[in-house]
Amino acid sequence: MFRVCLPFLLTAVAFAQNAPLVIQTDLECDVTVDGKPQGILRTGNSLTLNVPLGDHRVEAVSLTGGFRHLQIVEINDSREKKFTIPLQSVIDREETQKRGYWLDPKTKLMWAAQDNASALSWRQADYYCRHLNTGGFQDWTLPSIDTLQAIFGGELNDAGFRILAPLKLTGWAWSSTPGKQNGEGWALDFGDGGRASVAAGDGGLNRALCVRSAEK
Repeated sequence: MFRVCLPFLLTAVAFAQNAPLVIQTDLECDVTVDGKPQGILRTGNSLTLNVPLGDHRVEAVSLTGGFRHLQIVEINDSREKKFTIPLQSVIDREETQKRGYWLDPKTKLMWAAQDNASALSWRQADYYCRHLNTGGFQDWTLPSIDTLQAIFGGELNDAGFRILAPLKLTGWAWSSTPGKQNGEGWALDFGDGGRASVAAGDGGLNRALCVRSAEK
């Protein structure tokens, strides 16, 4: 009869409830995991910890400037979990909010630091951008759907959006492009990059994210 030693069984069960957590960073920082200091983590390096399944609190403080990022990392199974601390992204967003805009180095387009943060219709979105005064500029416009699509992408951020710019989003973004039918306009979902032709009077999740040419 085959018997399993109890201590061995308990060890095996405990090991099965753990998983490797691999942490990287986009900016050199001092890292703490679940309240335990882990030392300095540099870009290009990794910190690997064997942790129990569940939620884990990862804190990072930049070595310069004192910028701080806190995020809960969820581990549901024993597979390796990779996590990159988006500290540089946090700094970029904070600096963008202070300036009121972000300049795309590729297109030379300037984007308002955030959308209008509330539901509005297609015409209201156009009006909002044409009357926006931020970053010292007043010649903002509602972007075309293709212009919006060009800044979609990257990793899902903590707000649930994929955007290649350090901008603050609170929902979908209206474009200036007319929709499939009369009385509709195209909107972009920065969650999955999908386009939708939406009734012009529909507010819902639709916002105004404004743009201007920096070469004006």
